[in-house]
Amino acid sequence: MRQIWYRFLQFWAQLLFVLLFGIRVFWRDRVPRKGGVLLVANHQSFLDPVIAAVGLPRRVSYLARSDLFHGKIFTWLISSLGALPMRRGTADTAAVKGAIRMLRAGQAVLVFPEGTRTPDGSVGTFHSGMCMMAARANVPIVPVAIDGAFETWPRGRKLFRLGCIRVAYGRPVRVVRKKGEDYRLISDHVRSIILDVRHAMRAASSAH
Repeated sequence: MRQIWYRFLQFWAQLLFVLLFGIRVFWRDRVPRKGGVLLVANHQSFLDPVIAAVGLPRRVSYLARSDLFHGKIFTWLISSLGALPMRRGTADTAAVKGAIRMLRAGQAVLVFPEGTRTPDGSVGTFHSGMCMMAARANVPIVPVAIDGAFETWPRGRKLFRLGCIRVAYGRPVRVVRKKGEDYRLISDHVRSIILDVRHAMRAASSAH
């Protein structure tokens, strides 16, 4: 039943995002169709959880900051879509363990390692905790580049505006258990892949 509900909402989200934002999805075939996978995306707007998942043929759960879980209806809605509450600015071990369990169970989980939306459209520093999660769950990381969402709904603006949104996926990155400093290097590498994928996506968009 939950899968049917997810597909129903995904259909309408796809329609709205095409009509409002002309959304384009690049290289979705790089996301494994089965098995656990950690999607790691840059964070531009409130729309990002939908943008990162709307074009994929599989269900995606995600970590969301805990203060979004207010009001019974909205809490029910995002929970039904697989959102896991995570306290921002803290080592929320319960949320991390929950995400690892989902990954080990073969699910796709989305995280935003910048920890907050970009204030200026740039891609900020990545927290390395996502590498630890992927290593412990023994799943690959797929970098996700979101572009255009900052212009559509920048931080500080109450309502979105019409614009062009694109999302692209990088090739999977396998992570093995390492020391903390090595996780930092891997997280920097994933960030650089997102920047490269965003550049390639822009070039592909302008070519059409």
